[in-house]
Amino acid sequence: MKPVSFGVVGVGGYARMHIYAVEVLEREGLGKLSSVVIRNPSKYRGEVARLEGKGVNIYRSFEDMLENEAGNVEIITLPVAIHQHKDMTIAALKTGFNVIVEKPPAVTIQDLDEMIRVERESPGFCAVGFQSQSECTVRSLKRRICEGELGEIREVVVKGRWKRLDSYYERNAWAGKFIYDGKYVLDGTVSNPLSHYLMNGLYFASMSWGEAANPVRVRAELYRAHRIEGEDTSCLEVEVENGARVFFFATLCGPTDEMPVHEVVGSKGVARWTKGQDVHIEYSDGRAEIIKDDGADGRIEVFRNAARYLRGADGEINCTLSMTRPFVLTLNGAYESAGAIRDIPKRYLTIRREGGSVSTLINGIVKIIDEAFKQRKLYSDLGVEWAYPTRYFSLKDYEFFKMSL
Repeated sequence: MKPVSFGVVGVGGYARMHIYAVEVLEREGLGKLSSVVIRNPSKYRGEVARLEGKGVNIYRSFEDMLENEAGNVEIITLPVAIHQHKDMTIAALKTGFNVIVEKPPAVTIQDLDEMIRVERESPGFCAVGFQSQSECTVRSLKRRICEGELGEIREVVVKGRWKRLDSYYERNAWAGKFIYDGKYVLDGTVSNPLSHYLMNGLYFASMSWGEAANPVRVRAELYRAHRIEGEDTSCLEVEVENGARVFFFATLCGPTDEMPVHEVVGSKGVARWTKGQDVHIEYSDGRAEIIKDDGADGRIEVFRNAARYLRGADGEINCTLSMTRPFVLTLNGAYESAGAIRDIPKRYLTIRREGGSVSTLINGIVKIIDEAFKQRKLYSDLGVEWAYPTRYFSLKDYEFFKMSL
């Protein structure tokens, strides 16, 4: 199979992962790194020299890459700021390139719908960097769900606790922002670092292959302990079209990083999966099954899938723009339901110097999320002192997000 030619927009931050992924495929004879956009070559002199030594074309702008790489680069990858996803994806598709865009593909439903429309009118495809949909454990569990092995899906419950220092929000200009440069970012647990796992919840709630469950209504609470515009702690209850409920509990103010946990409850069994581990299924007839994790890196598998699909070796893109529409609807519904991002008062926090930065811990957050997960209740339902109750927001005929803080 002829190696697929990639162009990566960026070289710092998460672009390093994209370059690494392409170079893994390069060593396997499946891919080739052909061009890279480096806006500030003087900042990355060592990487510029390394890439030029490999014969990689280097451009100072995305526009230059589009203009000069037609007929050479086949897939452009976009590890760029959230608010740049829509415009850059559309520009690449309209110019005739295929695209891998990082998650979330967009943070408003109107932007995503425009991206879907342009993709349909273009010769190329757009894959989305929700990496779980390329992992063997997730895909195998989804297959069991679609085949009815777990029966009717009733609930999917997800929890994730990570720890982020102030330095995380200082790494770029848009981190932790609600709006940046006049465009929505909605940076936070729901849309960015833990968004993979909300996407998984919706994916597992659907019994149709290649689809996530469409949300009907959402009840959500959004909070911040760090002094940022966006949220760093959330909880959602999502009712989907088939009657199942998806619960999502997340924070970036935990004491440590923990692998997110998923529980899928069906009428014929329960599946439990912790990111990076095996899936354990207990069937109501007494059977048990383990789906082994193969150790593959889902981030690289996104690239492998796109390359193989382009060459006809894979029959589908594992995560398409259309597949993420329920996720973006849920994201918008969460903000509509919450109405505001609430500050958690300092008396409920432990703030201290750590690792050359500052850590912010919500006191008791481990117990709070564990109890919310167990009881299927939002934080205010549990009587958490800093929590505010919210109402359901209906997503019927919802097609435009507009909100200010």
